[in-house]
Amino acid sequence: MAMRTSLRTALIVAAGALLLSACGGEVPPTSFPGLTVEGEAAYLSSNLHVYKFDPRSGAVAWVFPSPTEDSESRRGPFAGPPLRFGDVVIVGETVDPNGRPQHILYALSIQDGKERWRFSGGQREYVDGVSSDGKLIFAPNGDHTLYALDPNQLENGEPKVVWKFTAKNKLWSRPLVANGRVYQASLDHNLYALDAATGALLWTFTSGASIAAQPALQDGTLFIGSFDQHVYAINADTGAQVWRSERLAGWIWCDPLVVDGNVLVGDVKGGFYALDTRNGSLRWRSQVGGAIRAQPVVVGDSIYIVASDTYLYRFDRRPTPNPDGYVPPERVLENGLVRRLFSTPAYVDDALLVPLFDGEVKLTAVNLSSRQKKFEVPPRSAGR
Repeated sequence: MAMRTSLRTALIVAAGALLLSACGGEVPPTSFPGLTVEGEAAYLSSNLHVYKFDPRSGAVAWVFPSPTEDSESRRGPFAGPPLRFGDVVIVGETVDPNGRPQHILYALSIQDGKERWRFSGGQREYVDGVSSDGKLIFAPNGDHTLYALDPNQLENGEPKVVWKFTAKNKLWSRPLVANGRVYQASLDHNLYALDAATGALLWTFTSGASIAAQPALQDGTLFIGSFDQHVYAINADTGAQVWRSERLAGWIWCDPLVVDGNVLVGDVKGGFYALDTRNGSLRWRSQVGGAIRAQPVVVGDSIYIVASDTYLYRFDRRPTPNPDGYVPPERVLENGLVRRLFSTPAYVDDALLVPLFDGEVKLTAVNLSSRQKKFEVPPRSAGR
């Protein structure tokens, strides 16, 4: 009964965050956009399209599906950061608001965005993209299953399934792949450690509620937050708990970032925290006006976060808290970015590229020196 209640609560929160209206005739977004920057190219999955663009100018190189494609054969919506794998990027479909089953994983040519291959074996949604060890692709699906795929062995245009691991509930986050292991979180409350080559289960760590984030790894310790409002440190070799933080204000749906001996993490009530990596004690905290799902970004002496209240915030990397441990947030743009912000930005050429959750503009680049908008993707001049 406890698991059912927790899952029901998680789904209610997800629905509340996701069922937002969109503009311009597009369907309402049903999952979080994802951004990947690889050298001179950036790839963005957002609602009904995947974009390749120049991360310094915003110039769009291609869009998938093509705007001229027959609407009756529409693909998407798409979610999670596209994975660059050789000469393709890989992105999956997520929940369709009209109830149409969406579960295709696509490999798109980095040159022209044309489909190279697809995987149709997953039965439900892809929420947060896929991961790789350079040999296999690890694709977590809403059907409770993690699929290990070999794209070098295509059978009828689909990659071979090398192994698969089935959890007790949905997989809503990309796994962390490191040192020959795959660390996969699940809404069944567990974090699983699997052998990357065989899929053999090495250990299971159980938290008090659903886990929907990717862990961070440093010096043999994994750090991850849970919907039970705690952050955990876990021995990466054994799965043993090293420490558990105090109960935070809200559920944690944010990939943690480890820097300067701190675990930086936000919660769905807008709390932002720096926890000591050694014991989980609170070093400092802050509060913003919306849910924090995106991973923090460190640039020089600054920490940046985005929140669902549309604002981009800045903190000193080594702040001086008040006597209560509080550090006030600083807004980078006083008027915000208009749309809700749930996805991790990327830093390129003195700008943060910030994916937007809904609307016709899918991404805004913010110049950090001038604190002005640098460009938008797609540009507003393109027929709007």
